[in-house]
Amino acid sequence: MALHDRTCRAWQQRHRRRGFTAAIAVAIFLAPAPHAARAETGLAIEMVKPGREGLELAARLTAGGQPLQQNMSWNIRNPDGVSVFSGTEGTADVSIPPGDYVVDATYGATVIEELVSLPAGTRLSVNFVLDAGALKVEPLVTGIPVPAVASRVRVFSMDGKRLMAVSVMPNELIRLPEGTYRVESQVSTGNVKAVADVHVTAGRVATVKIAHKAGLARLAFVGAPNAVVRWEVEDQSGSPIATRGGISANVTLLPGTYTARAEVGAELLTATFNIAAGEVRDILLGN
Repeated sequence: MALHDRTCRAWQQRHRRRGFTAAIAVAIFLAPAPHAARAETGLAIEMVKPGREGLELAARLTAGGQPLQQNMSWNIRNPDGVSVFSGTEGTADVSIPPGDYVVDATYGATVIEELVSLPAGTRLSVNFVLDAGALKVEPLVTGIPVPAVASRVRVFSMDGKRLMAVSVMPNELIRLPEGTYRVESQVSTGNVKAVADVHVTAGRVATVKIAHKAGLARLAFVGAPNAVVRWEVEDQSGSPIATRGGISANVTLLPGTYTARAEVGAELLTATFNIAAGEVRDILLGN
């Protein structure tokens, strides 16, 4: 087997660059596709009998890391954009005819595209170095002993112009290219939001705990246990904050004054209350 290695560091700007050609009995072309992120890539070339041509694809988080065994997505397209292979294995071993192809390698928000020319009588092993890591966000409500907070996490580029990832699962690993990001955590039931800047290092998991200064309003209807109740919470200016259904509902709120309304059939029950950071307040409405 003859080997050729070349490297070019990953960067986030979309770009175009010209092709690379190596002569080992045949010409090999390997370059990022137009509008692709650039990655460090290793290429191995094996001479094979006609009919055994193909691509072997693998990826690593860092140059010294082990090949990924999961969380990769592969797609191979012909020049007309038609997919000839797709898979979610850590590595892919694909037999395809000689020709030009675009290889898409996806790891979370890290997306690499490479133009590959597969000559007759060759089998190419392409190894991507993704320069990627992961982020785990732990949203907390300061001073409130409640279970994990249901929240939505959005990850932006530092300039705030590119939405990189969205997560609604507590402690989910968000896979990202190495870099610094703006992380926005918003509690699902209420008006509580916090922002933090986080750096993700390739090959590592960055854990960030975002503390929300808020109180918890526990709304409960004290009446018929099978009643159909619709809750609405408004802030002091009358702007809607949350709408919930059920005999009871929890709403996480910024410190301030609020009005809770419970619609039970044709009956409307209301209560105005104050809540402070770290406070758990029971709001009981009924007859």
